[in-house]
This record gives sequence, structure tokens and C-alpha cells, in this order.
Amino acid sequence: MILQSLYALYERLADNEAYDVAEPGFSPQKISFRVVLHPDGSLFAIEDSRVPNDAGKLVSARMRVPGEAKSSGAGINPGLLWDNQTYLLGRQPDDKPAGFGQKRFEAFRQRHVALEQSVNQAAFSAVCRFLEQWTPDQLQAHPILSEVGTGFGVFQILGEPKPVHALPAIRDWWKNNLPKSGDVIEGQCLLSGEVSAIARLHPKIKGVAGAQAAGASLVSFNDSAYESYGKEQSYNSPVGEDAAFRYGTALNALLSGPQSSKHRLRIGDTTCVFWTDTKTILEDIFAAIAGSGDHAAEETQDHQVREKVHAFLSALQQGREVYGNLADDPDATRFYLLGLAPNAARLSVRFFYQSSIRELLDHLRRHKADLEIVREFEQPVGKRRADSEFPAYWEFLRETVRQGDDPPPLLGGALMRAILESTPYPESLLTAIIRRIQMERSVNYLRAAAIKAVLTRNHQLTITTMLDSENKRPAYLLGRLFAVLEKMQEEGHREQTGGLLEKTIRDTYFAAACATPASVFPRIEQLSTHHRRHLNPGRKVQFDQLIGEIKWPQSPGSGTAKSHNLEDQGLFILGYYHQRKDLFTRKEKPIEAAAA
Repeated sequence: MILQSLYALYERLADNEAYDVAEPGFSPQKISFRVVLHPDGSLFAIEDSRVPNDAGKLVSARMRVPGEAKSSGAGINPGLLWDNQTYLLGRQPDDKPAGFGQKRFEAFRQRHVALEQSVNQAAFSAVCRFLEQWTPDQLQAHPILSEVGTGFGVFQILGEPKPVHALPAIRDWWKNNLPKSGDVIEGQCLLSGEVSAIARLHPKIKGVAGAQAAGASLVSFNDSAYESYGKEQSYNSPVGEDAAFRYGTALNALLSGPQSSKHRLRIGDTTCVFWTDTKTILEDIFAAIAGSGDHAAEETQDHQVREKVHAFLSALQQGREVYGNLADDPDATRFYLLGLAPNAARLSVRFFYQSSIRELLDHLRRHKADLEIVREFEQPVGKRRADSEFPAYWEFLRETVRQGDDPPPLLGGALMRAILESTPYPESLLTAIIRRIQMERSVNYLRAAAIKAVLTRNHQLTITTMLDSENKRPAYLLGRLFAVLEKMQEEGHREQTGGLLEKTIRDTYFAAACATPASVFPRIEQLSTHHRRHLNPGRKVQFDQLIGEIKWPQSPGSGTAKSHNLEDQGLFILGYYHQRKDLFTRKEKPIEAAAA
């Protein structure tokens, strides 16, 4: 199904110039320089072909050239009217044996001279004359070649607006004379269903993080253990040459083409690409949402993208009645997400997800509901942005490790799968976040939201977004009590000294109170009597009432639990977070003591 959907996608991408998708027999390549010739083949100049990107930095220009991308280790394999400096001009690489560059230049020259009569075009003949008179020792006279680096080069005739390979007559000749790969074996293509020449080798895929820069294989067989019924290499899985070109070109466009930034995202060591079978708004902004959550709207300078992000967020808020704003037919339009990871010279498929747009949005709405909790910062504070109502997936992964460390490689994929399929969240997410909280003694919005999501979906607990005075679970109540005692300590210290505490009971006792409450709560409550002594009468009454409300639901003689399992630790943290947030947001009106 992976290859079939990519094969079908090719036609749509080919019709959109923004994707720069090549037709069969051609491939998009990064061109850094051009050799400009007089019509008689004499050299006019070697010029820089790079263009400035959005940041003003010079980058290689993308051009569609004859032939496919060149794979490493393919021996001497000259391109047609394009190649690197070694083939095109005979440059000798520093790390290669003597004669390496000369041999490749001679092969490049011989290929073109041999084709001159067949091509029968003046521009092509000019290239042949240049190659016959050029010698690699002339490279020193052209310092621009050192500036452009290892990029590819092309030829252009002075006065012609297009490079030689792009001239209509040259292109037509190439399309009518595409080289055949050895003995052609025909069979029924698994993708098109047609009987056609079967591809012996499949296209190299570029743009997967950690994979070989020259490209890696998604489909390949190079060991007899993988062969069957006497069929070798990719004849094991018969895909027509045209179909292989189409799926490979479509996948490369998503991974490394000019529009790849809106189709690609990273999850740990996995590179993900996504697409829809027809053009949709969701396809345009899914990467931005996955990478920035609802902050994507404020991060973009593009007004149209901002409107699309708002349409997506409205769909999550309002439901199915507005799904049509993201796709013409949400029930019929398919969404695909493919996760790829490097594996030596090959690619491993980590996961492949597909659903309708409606199903996808339903799953995302459930995810949003599961993690919804009162935000720590509901409005911007100074340079700090407000907490996101729909955080990006990677923000939760970041909360599982110390700053600067990488999350576990498999956790990201498991989390994404849970989000997209409404399956249980990885329990390791809960474990890792609770561990970080206990080690750092810090409970923030993202950590609380992740804990709520796991307990809601995996443990079937009913957890409110804000403080729940009806929740009588002892662990939740102990978390609330800890927050109240900490606030009492802070206010008591401020009343006594006029300053802020550098260290509270959270820094000393939080981890133990969360995991083994019976070991520390007697000590914490004993300390609270000292802190209470410094409060004004009105605040004493308020704290006494609140502590009484929290303690009252506990059964007489039940005592404090000796230990909490993982679920109860999560409830303790949520009780603490809810109560802490409530204490800092509600209006504090001191109550005058009756005796005053």
C-alpha cells in the first residue's frame, strides 16, 4: 500500500510546478555552475549558477536533467550534459588515486562524442568540440570552481536562455532514446497492473536523516536468502520501471524537494513524510501543527498559512461540522504518514499510517481532550509565550529527559501512533515524566497535561481540567495538601522576612511525598505549624478551612499510604498542580478574625 499510494501521488505532484517533479527519464539535481560556450565550442566562461535562498545564502539551483540520480559505488558512470567537476572537467579529488579524475573525464567525453551523430544538434556538437579541446590542467584558471564546491554543472550556449540539456530538441531526443537496463524482463507490475519491463533496481531515496547522502534503497534484495522462485534482486517484487520511477520521484519530492518542509518532520531518529490523495488544506499545514502546535499561527509570516492553521484549530474545537474547511470530502480523502529510519545503505519502515481526514481529525480531537488541563500561563508573561492549548508532540518528548538529552528513540513513534490512532499512550511516557518531575522537583503545564492524558486514556480515570473538589482519591488529596502546605510556607516566610523563599518543601520533600507519602508527611505537617504562626489571622482561617476540606474525605484511621504506585503518583502530581494553580489564580480576600 505504501508504494501504491506514492505511485498515485506522482501524477498530482507532476501537475504542480512548485514540487519540481521530473517526468520519466529525468531527475531534479542541484546545479552549482555552468560552462558557457561559444557556438563553435570554444569556452566563453565558467559561471556560478547558485541562487540566493530566503536567508540570502547562495544555494545550488534545481534543474531537471537527463537520467536518474547517480548512486555511489556505481563505477565510472558519466551523466549526459551534466555531472560533477570530476566528470565534466577532470578535477582530481585529493582523496583519490592518481588518474581518477582523468579517467572519468575521458569517459564523459567519449560518451558525448559517441552520441554526436545520433543527437545531430548544433548545441550538442559544441559541447563535443569543447570536450575534445579541454584539458584538466586548465581548471586553475577558473577559481569559481573552488567556490561552488562539489555541486553539479551543466553546459549552456552563449545567447541561449536555457542550458543545453533543456533545449527542446535535446529533450525530445533523450525521451526517444532512453537507455535500457540490460536484458529486459517483463512481468505484471504490482502497482499499475500492466505488463511492462520490470525494474531490476529501484530509485535511491534521499532526505532521510542519518541515511547516506547519495540516497538509500527502500526496496532492494542483495542476498540469496531473500530470493524466491529463482527470481533475483528486485524481480522478487515485480514493479515496472515506469512505476518505480514514479513512486521514487514522488517520495523524493516529499523528502528533499522544494516543498519538502511542509511534508516532512522528525520523530527521534525517524524521518516522517505525509500526504493526502487529493490536495487539501490539512496537507499544507500538518507539519507546522506537528512542529509548533497552535503556536504555528503566530510563527508564520504567511497570512494564508495563518488562516489555514486557524481553520485546523477551529475543526478541533467545533468538530465534524467544520471538517469540510480542511478537505472537500473529509470522509473520502485519505491521509498517509510514513516513518522511515536509516539502516546502512537501506531504509527501514518504522510505521505506515493511513486514514480518512475525518478519522484523523476525530483522533486529534480526542488527543486534545485527553490532555486538556488548566494552563500554567494562559497569557504571555514578558517574553514567555502563553502555554499552547494544543502542544506539539515533541514538546512532551522533551519533558521526558534532561535539557539537551535525546528522548528514547522509539518513544516518539509510539506517541505519534497513539495520537493518530487513539490507541493507548506509551506507558513509558508516564514513567519518564514522573521520573523527571521527582528528580527536578518541577511540575509544569506540559508534564501535567501528559500525565492527565495517560491516566485518562490508559487508566480510564475521569480527571477534570481544573481543580476537582469532588475527587476523593487519597493520592489526589495528598497532592492538593502538599500544594497548600507549600503555599503556607511561602506566605509565612514573606510575612516574617518580607522576602521570597529560595527553597521550599517541594525542593526537599516532593519526590518522597509523591512516592512514599507516609515517610514524610508527618514531618511536613509538623513544619507547617511553624509556618502558620507567621500568617495574619485572616489567612490562618483560610488555610485552616482549606486543609480541613482536603483532609475531611479520608476515612477515619485510614492513615497516609506508605507508597504510591505509578497511577497514584500521577494523581498526586495532578492534585498538586491543580491546587497550586487554583491558589495562584483565585482572588485572595483575607477574612477578619472574629476576635479582631
